[in-house]
Amino acid sequence: MLQYVLFAALALAQTDQTVPVQKGTRLDVNNFSGDVKITTWDRDAVRVEADHSDRQSVDVRPGEQRLIIRGNSRNSGMRSIDYAITVPKWMSITVNGNYTDVTMEGVGGDVNVETTRGDINVSGGVGFISLKSVQGSISLSHANGRIDITNVNDDIHVADVSGDLTAGTTNGAITLERVDSSNVDAYTVNDNITYDGPIRDKGVYRLTSHNGAISLAVPDRTNATMSIRTYNGGFRSSFPVKVEDQNSRRRFSMTLGDGSARVEIETFNGSIALRRPGEAPPANRRDRGRD
Repeated sequence: MLQYVLFAALALAQTDQTVPVQKGTRLDVNNFSGDVKITTWDRDAVRVEADHSDRQSVDVRPGEQRLIIRGNSRNSGMRSIDYAITVPKWMSITVNGNYTDVTMEGVGGDVNVETTRGDINVSGGVGFISLKSVQGSISLSHANGRIDITNVNDDIHVADVSGDLTAGTTNGAITLERVDSSNVDAYTVNDNITYDGPIRDKGVYRLTSHNGAISLAVPDRTNATMSIRTYNGGFRSSFPVKVEDQNSRRRFSMTLGDGSARVEIETFNGSIALRRPGEAPPANRRDRGRD
């Protein structure tokens, strides 16, 4: 047992390096597997702390307007590297990985994250924010800009953001809370969509699911023209509405206020609900499973 502990200790290594950067420099991180945790400070420098095998090393290379972080291996196989990186708040960040969980806190520039199998959890981001995962949940909060989120086999949760928003997943729920946007496009195949935020005059809002319910919070004094379609589901509203142009294919139209915003809601196998802000939306499938 003692020999095993000594071997394990010798097999581990650490990197701790701080590099000064000029404003406008972008961080570019590529990690095959392991955690990438990014926080911010008030210095114009990047600190890279990493735990890795003694058969690996971490390259921190300044490039033209980029700081590049890569792991290297002495043999053909890459092992897991766990990063803790501290960056200036203004810095734009790109992270790519295969089996990589990514966490960011308080970032203030563009954010681009793409991982194959891993969770993404970002707080912050200003400008263009792109988050993509195939197998892992995605969470974004306190961001401002043009937001594009793509998932395949897990949920998307967005809260306290502003700007144009596109969010799509195949097998997962989409929850949008306290979203301030004039352009929202949310779509999923196999779960629910929940939207809560102001509906801006002249805005465009599209919520689409194939096998899931859709719930939309409608604030008082909303001005919107709504097109609602459900093929194998019901429709309900927690406040009085006047339904127009009802037909046999379960399509409804209605006008709230002067109708300046356009809202399109469509699901094939699911119900559609309009509610007031603060009222509880229906649970998504994973929540019902945990219950």
